[in-house]
Amino acid sequence: MNSEHGLLRKDAPLESQWDVEHVFASWDDWQTEFAAVKEVIPQLRAYVGRLSEGPLVLAEWLSFAHQLRRRALRLRLYPYMHTVVNSRDTHAKGNLGQVMGLLAELRAAAAFADPEMLALGEDESTGRHRLLMWADTSEQLSIYRHYFDDLLRQQSHRRSPEVEAILGKLVDPFAAVNQTYSELTNADLDFGNAEDAQGVRLPVTQSNIGTHLQSSDRTRRRTAWEGYADAYLRMQNTLAANYIAHVKQSVFMARERGYSTVLESMLSPHNIPVAVFHNLVDAFQHNLPVWHRYWDVKRNALGVETIHPYDVWAPVSPDSPKVKYTQAVEWIVAALAPLGEDYTATLRRACLDERWVDWAPNVEKRQGAQSLRAKGTHPFLWLSYDDTLSDSGTLAHELGHSLHSHLSDSNQPEVYSDYNMSAAETASNFNQAMLRAYLGAAKAGDAAFQLASIDEAMDNFHRYFFIMPMLARFELAVYTRAEQGKSLTVDFFNRTMAELYAEGYGKTMSDDPTRTAITWAQFLHLYMPYYTFQYAVGISAANDIASRVLAGNSGATQDYLGFLSAGSSRYPVPLFEMAGVELLSSQPVERAFGVLSGIVERLASLTGQV
Repeated sequence: MNSEHGLLRKDAPLESQWDVEHVFASWDDWQTEFAAVKEVIPQLRAYVGRLSEGPLVLAEWLSFAHQLRRRALRLRLYPYMHTVVNSRDTHAKGNLGQVMGLLAELRAAAAFADPEMLALGEDESTGRHRLLMWADTSEQLSIYRHYFDDLLRQQSHRRSPEVEAILGKLVDPFAAVNQTYSELTNADLDFGNAEDAQGVRLPVTQSNIGTHLQSSDRTRRRTAWEGYADAYLRMQNTLAANYIAHVKQSVFMARERGYSTVLESMLSPHNIPVAVFHNLVDAFQHNLPVWHRYWDVKRNALGVETIHPYDVWAPVSPDSPKVKYTQAVEWIVAALAPLGEDYTATLRRACLDERWVDWAPNVEKRQGAQSLRAKGTHPFLWLSYDDTLSDSGTLAHELGHSLHSHLSDSNQPEVYSDYNMSAAETASNFNQAMLRAYLGAAKAGDAAFQLASIDEAMDNFHRYFFIMPMLARFELAVYTRAEQGKSLTVDFFNRTMAELYAEGYGKTMSDDPTRTAITWAQFLHLYMPYYTFQYAVGISAANDIASRVLAGNSGATQDYLGFLSAGSSRYPVPLFEMAGVELLSSQPVERAFGVLSGIVERLASLTGQV
């Protein structure tokens, strides 16, 4: 049954829903495990003051702590899966809050460990830290060699056990701002209705806003875009107050750990130099004329006198293809064939047999798309798939994340199964680049399909190579102001965002600055400080790697699979070098703008503008 706004969650076909029972069979089972983990956490205290006893005790502690963390993260995954596909599930929300408290308790109980390991100090006879010596001489600790090196690298930002315990406990109450944002934007905001050229009213929700914006009906696009922005504008003061709280929390945590800026506090733990951020932002600003050229080419392709922000997603193809979910899966499998049978067989099984994917739109589903993971389960992903070529690209993107998680979890021990943000966004954008290349060759004689493929490509580049760098510049302005002790206001947010977009749109776009200004409030990404620029770094690296794989360069495929399988067992700079990408150079970004420029000129050619 459908509501007046669309399909209800309870009526979504089973085959379109992910297999949440793979994580826990029922809420009763979840509650039993929750109680068991809570009962075990106090046992961590038995190791306080004992880590200096020797390698065997330390190895025992590390194994115990990592296994307990794995169980806790699996507990978090289950209620979170329920909330993202049904933002009205209050039972799941309550349990998610409960497990976030459990994680805070776990962090506090384990907070003594890093300071205690660092306190082992250097051996007087060798001048080497005892952690590294033990890793060299103990079979049980040899696997932790890189982990210890990373811990020692961050030594100056570690606090006493007492302070670490307090900082660990703060994570849970600080997370309330994220939850408040999510509740407000996914459950409480009313976006009203769009209206098409015939006057038919169409409901707007988080799960279908993209469909409206990609409509060939300009009236529908305009009214959907305006209504969506207006809903955020009506709540701008509340949204600003919530974001200001988050910014202050981030500045507080950075300073408590001895970082000079929030940017440093976000990148240094992953050993990503801040130069990577600044190189990206500088290269983006330098190449804005490529985007100005695109707005003009698209205006001509659409046959309109002026182009507006709600036209950005408009299809230039007169007949955009309908792509069923199963067809998208087959295309993605074929596109990723260069990575080998193991990769593609896992991908096919994930999509069609084991229900890793929750893909059908429903009115309660949150905005966007996401891949989820917890070691000990296979990954999961969700999106609102609406039979468009753009949706097939989104599916490929999230599958890139999920297969990255699968390979990392399958090849790395618990301590190295995570991976850095830039690597994550490389894996996702790589899949989209490969799909685009495959369809470009497979449908070379179909001009309408080629235009639709350009629409998909530009949707991808616009989100990750325009919006995300724009938000990164916004974050830099906000955090710089906060770090200088200056006030933050909704007026500052709106003015800054509007000015950045005015520069990005140039003279070609006929902007609506009041509505464009509220863009900052429309992205949960800003509650993950400085995550946004990682998308642009990722899409740059992804196109570099895809070009090597598609060209058949010797070792390119195995290098990339090694990159996906490495987790956090290497630092980012050498990890990217493994895949043939110089992370510290702006050249990958410049080359990505070259790819983007090529797509723009191809659009110009196909629409008779050359």
